[in-house]
Formats: sequence, C-alpha cells, structure tokens
Amino acid sequence: MEVERESVKLLLDDELIKAACNLSMKAHNHNQDYLTNTKKHNASSSSSTQVLIIAFKGSFEVDDFYHDDHFGETNVDCSLFPSLRRIGEAQLAKVNGSILKIFQDILNNSGFISEVEKAVKEDKKILFTGHSSGGAKASLATLWMLDEYTRKRKIRHPIGCVTFGSPLIGDRTVSHAVRREKWAGHFTHFVMEHDIVPRMMLAPKTSIQEHLSDILQFFQQKVKPNTTQKSHKFPKFFNKKTPVRTVDHDESVDDNQAVTFFEYVLINASTVANHDAFDLMEPTNSLKDKLSADFVKVSPYRPFGTYVFCTRGDDLGASSSRQQLVVENPNAVLQLLFYFLQLSNEDQDLAKFAHESLNANLRYEEELNNNGLQLVKMVDLKHLNDHLLTSDGTAGDTVRTSNKALFELTASAKWCLLAVEEAEKRKLKNMDQIKKSMRKDKSNESESTTKIKIVEDMLDEMHKYKEKARHGTTDYYEAFKLQDEYVDFEANVSRLEQAKIWDVIVEMEVRKDLPDEFEASDEVVKLATEFRRLYEPLDIANYYRHSKGDDNKGLSYMEVRPKRYKFTQRWYEHTNAMQFELLSESNFVAEVEELMKPRKKTVEEARKDFEDIKDKVRMWKSDEKIAYKDVFWGESVLSKLQEKLAEA
Repeated sequence: MEVERESVKLLLDDELIKAACNLSMKAHNHNQDYLTNTKKHNASSSSSTQVLIIAFKGSFEVDDFYHDDHFGETNVDCSLFPSLRRIGEAQLAKVNGSILKIFQDILNNSGFISEVEKAVKEDKKILFTGHSSGGAKASLATLWMLDEYTRKRKIRHPIGCVTFGSPLIGDRTVSHAVRREKWAGHFTHFVMEHDIVPRMMLAPKTSIQEHLSDILQFFQQKVKPNTTQKSHKFPKFFNKKTPVRTVDHDESVDDNQAVTFFEYVLINASTVANHDAFDLMEPTNSLKDKLSADFVKVSPYRPFGTYVFCTRGDDLGASSSRQQLVVENPNAVLQLLFYFLQLSNEDQDLAKFAHESLNANLRYEEELNNNGLQLVKMVDLKHLNDHLLTSDGTAGDTVRTSNKALFELTASAKWCLLAVEEAEKRKLKNMDQIKKSMRKDKSNESESTTKIKIVEDMLDEMHKYKEKARHGTTDYYEAFKLQDEYVDFEANVSRLEQAKIWDVIVEMEVRKDLPDEFEASDEVVKLATEFRRLYEPLDIANYYRHSKGDDNKGLSYMEVRPKRYKFTQRWYEHTNAMQFELLSESNFVAEVEELMKPRKKTVEEARKDFEDIKDKVRMWKSDEKIAYKDVFWGESVLSKLQEKLAEA
C-alpha cells in the first residue's frame, strides 16, 4: 500500500479496527452526525498512542444515496477537494451528490473542523470510519483532510480511514487522483463477500427504486433497533427498559423484494464489470466508446483505496471462519465486486442468497467480535496472480489454500483479473519507455544516443542556441523569428521533434495508457517544465512570424495554444500546489504580441495590460522555483511594445 511521500498513513492493528467498527455501529443510534472516542487506544503492543476515531453516522433515506433518478453523481467541490481531478485535462472528478451535500453540511454546521484542528494540535493520530453510508462520509472526510492538511498546509499527520460495507462514492477520476497522489494506502475498506451495499451504486435509481425504500428501512431497523422506551421524569426504579424483539428480515423485506433488488444490482454490476474488462483488453476500441456514449449509460462509480474482501472459508456456513483477500488495484476490486456476488452454483436458493446479501451488511461487528477480520489472516491478491490459472485452466494449489472464494471463481473471472494485471504492466512499460527517451542512460551512453534522440540532449542544445543568441545582436526569440542562419533552421527542427514527442505523451495520458502517477512524477514534471519554458516561446514566435493570428480567423495564440503546453503547465502548477493560470512565464509573450496589434485594444487598455504583464514578469523573476536560465523574459518584445505605446 503506497503512501504519498508527504503524507503519513495511520498504521492499523486488530484492536484499532475493532474499536472503529464498534464505534461505527454505535454512531447509527445517536443524533449527532458523528461520534468520537475519548480514550487512549493502544496502537501497538509496545506503546500507547492517542488516536482520535471519528465515526460517521449512516443514512437510510433514498435521497441520502441518490439525488436524481440515475446515479446521483455531481462535480466535486474543487474548493474542498482540489486534487480530485485529472490534471492535464483539468477534468473535475464526480462524486455522489447526496453524500457530498451531507459532508458539506457537516463541515459547515458542526464542530467537526474544530475536532480535527484540536487533534492535530495535540498530535493525535486521526482515524475516520463508518458503516454503510457512514463509511462513504468517512472517505470524503479523509480526502478532504489529505488535501487540506497534507497538500495545502504541508502538515505531516497520521491519517487513516476504515470503512465497513461502504457504498462507492467516486468516479474513476477520484480513483486516478488517489493513486496519483499515492493516497490509496490511507483507505482500508472491509467488504463482506456477498454484501449488496458496496455494489448498490452500480445500479441506477430507476432500476431499484421500487424496493429501495423498503431495503433501506430494513437496514435502519437492524442498526437502530427500538430497544428503549421514551424517557420519563420518574425515579430510577420505575424507569425499567422493556426489551423489544428485533425485526426479522422476513417481516420487512419479502422474497420478491429481496430477489428483485439483488438481480437488478447484479445485472448492473455485470454491465459495469464487463464494460471495464473490455476497456482493459481493447483500450483504443472506438466502437466501444461510441456505444458507451450513445446507448449504454453505466455507473460512473469506481473503487479507490485498499479493499479487504471477507470471504468464506472451507466451511460454507454463515458462521464459518473468514479469509481476508487484500486487493489494491481498483480495476481488480471492481471485477471482484461483481464476481464474488454471483451464486456459486445453480442449485442455490436465490431468495436465500438475496436475503444473505442484505444481512451481510450487518455482520461486520459480529465478525470482528468473533476475531474474524484479523490482519494476520489477510492474503494479498498480487501474490496470487501468477497462480490464478495453470496450464489446464484451473487455479493452482497456492490459490486454493490461500482463498477458497478466489479459487472457486470462474475461468472468465480469473482472466479478467489477469487482464487487470497485464494492463497495469503495459502502462508501466509505456512510462518506462518514455522515461528512457527523456534522460540519457549514463551506464550505456553510446547505445542510448544511437537509437533515439534524448529529450535531455535536445534541451541542452536549445540552451546553447538561446545562450548564443543572447551574445549576438538579438535574443533567441527574435533570431528564431528571422530564421537568417542555419542554427535557426536547426532550432526549428528541434521544435518540431519535441512537439511530436510531447504530443504523443499527452495523447497517451488522455487515452489513460500511462500509470496514474505519471502526471505527478517529479522527473517528468521537471523535464516537461524545462521543455515548456524553452520551446513555447519558439512556438509563439513561429505563430506570429507567419501572421497566423491574422489568417486563422483572427484567433490569438492563446486561443489555439497546443495541449502539450497546457498539460505540462498544469502538471507543474499541481506539483507546486498552485492555482492554474492562463498566463504563465512561458506564454506571456503571446499576450505582448497581441497588444502590438492596434485593432485589438485601445491605447489605454493596452497600457494597463502592459503594466500588468511587467508586474507578473517581476513576480516570476523573484520566484525561486523558476529556473531563471530556462525562461525567455521577453526583453525584445517588451521593449518594442513600450516604444509603440510611447509613440501612441
């Protein structure tokens, strides 16, 4: 479980998991939005460490899960979760709108932030937790704290999240962002093998709404039993409690309701799992994209973080000992959410299985109290992938002895899991090839330079071109515009070669052919930023050298700015926790070029914009994060504009 270098994962133990689960179940029976523990918890057998556990209360109204008739997703609040986006495309993540609204209310209307601030000041570790939709709120709270404290405030504080039977709340962009920031290790989601709730949001409200209210009412009756009478102002010896019989599922959810609900969730889970499996095997299939866009509306929700599937052991009874299967890859998690929900054979009673899928969501505390969910019993899927299928098409003995449920999966399910692994390997191979094309291999320098032209070498050559022009009669921007010498021609060839390289990289990022962490890789961002600062002024010079602003329907360079510069600028700004700015140190000369066109603005407007640009240039020059030698500071074009404005 990888954790981002600036964040600190709260290490879990059996006792802490048990305390979190017990508090999560207690939270259902209180009026507050969340409960906290107030006692010290032994985080290890050798030392006593303070851990603040915040358990969020679950919700059981239909509107608390779906805020529309489909999947209820909405754009994330970027002021609370600035990292939840695809950086290059500036594409915001989508999360469950109902859960987001509840969490926003908790931030605004309760003492939640004060609780967190107090814990940070007292150096307490923090664990967010919750059962069912309470777990979804805990996940949002963790994401908020990682963004607010780890990224924004640069506070290294131990943070963890443990959920029990939580529904999915975010789309694949959330999953991408969590892996990119290396936050996945902060999240541990326990899921019973047949629990319907973690799969529920794969179905649109329209398909399950007939029985959804009754199903949620059933859950509410189970977790909030009416075991006490209303309090009266009587002496204690009169205030006796009369035990009330707990509600049996047969009295609130009949067989038809349970089966219908189960089947629709399973059908939609199948659609999503098959859709994503096909995407893994045929990542560039345009027919699939067309069908998905025009005909098939699948659930946007995808898993993120580490999942622990609590599967049955050798004894198939409900009270059998459990085996824990740890899965970190979100694509593998999605496949198992579907395949583990299937009936193992045709002879099983569907109604009984459907009721079991409901009751499974209520068994986490029981399982923990029976020492079922222990860390020592966990087996990681990545250690079993090589044994999933043998030459005869069956799973090996290693899988059979490690996890019975995984061993009994169909061959198609195992092929999907292997496809997930192969897709991950393919992405890593792509990234490795890109990085090899970026930096010279010092150990085998002659071989690397003969096969491909290294980006690093091309940047060095451009630095020399820039420096040579500086010692001449003009700077490299004006020299490139004039194209009077052979070195100017070579610089243009270099510009075209670099454009091809970075356009391919950007396209691979858009197609999701690279690992999630690629766009936040320090090595990639550093070289991409150097490329942008050295080469974008040349692209701007080339644009205005050919008067494309006049020929191209009057569009300015900024209106047609290539994606290779937008993406690389956003990578840099995200890495440095900056807001995205249209005008940057690499493209401001384009605005200067536009100001020199009298038809664009009045003289007064141009003078004001000119002063604004000079202020920004001074700010960029004083920014220690900006390598001074990489940037073209626009001396020649700024001087021309100043002279022109003085004459006006």
